[in-house]
Amino acid sequence: MKKIILVLALFYSSFALADQKDSRLNGLFDELFLCNDNMQASIILSDIWDIWSITDNVEAQKTYDEGTTMMNRGNFDEAIKLFTQVISIKPEFAEAWNKRATVLFLKGELKASVSDIEKTLELEPRHFGALDGLAEIYLIQENLLGAAATYKRILEIIPTSKKSQDRLKLINEHIV
Repeated sequence: MKKIILVLALFYSSFALADQKDSRLNGLFDELFLCNDNMQASIILSDIWDIWSITDNVEAQKTYDEGTTMMNRGNFDEAIKLFTQVISIKPEFAEAWNKRATVLFLKGELKASVSDIEKTLELEPRHFGALDGLAEIYLIQENLLGAAATYKRILEIIPTSKKSQDRLKLINEHIV
């Protein structure tokens, strides 16, 4: 019985700190910044996404997971509804804001997407996914200076980001 309780305690304790406040993130972001191997960077990025995608609220987690499923199936209206519910339950859960921003972007609702991206970045300033979405919106809006500044921010987090490097180079060539 003690072993079962210990296993359950260890299992649930890994979720207790999950989301953008998880203490493991600082070390992962340090590793990411110092990393010069794209394969290793990909692993670190995946680990960060995994942490960001977990909240300590069971109801919010279930709804978030359903929203992600709906988003992946292309059922954007239902996904927005579910991510909005998650935000109501757990407004400090940055990844719920980011996922809703993503769906709004996919629906072409750029102003609303930017609003959710800004909230995501307020909660987690290192959110490279939200920054990438913001850069894409700036490119759509032909705001090259905004896109360039955003890609520079991504490179401060992920110096090996080939996409950010390439886009920044193209923007600089276009501006000059």
